[in-house]
Amino acid sequence: MKINQSEDNKEKTPLKKKNTNMVLASFILFVFPIVAVFIGVFLGQCTGKLIGASIQISRIFGGIIAFGLSIVLIKFFDKHAVMDVKEEKIYWEDL
Repeated sequence: MKINQSEDNKEKTPLKKKNTNMVLASFILFVFPIVAVFIGVFLGQCTGKLIGASIQISRIFGGIIAFGLSIVLIKFFDKHAVMDVKEEKIYWEDL
């Protein structure tokens, strides 16, 4: 057995990459719709001023449209998201 053999094994093992899929999924699921509604309300207000319509109604429609678009984008993300099989699963009973 060589002295440097253990060092060679350390070099050959790939580094474990940090998995951010769950963080991204959580952001898209919980934060993105709220941000989209605020942006939709702002854009609805700007659109209402431009066309001369009621600003309150334009805000409401802008928020509803943005929320609907965020739901569509969440469905699209959900279809294309792949679950990592190697990820460690945590069960409530273990906590």
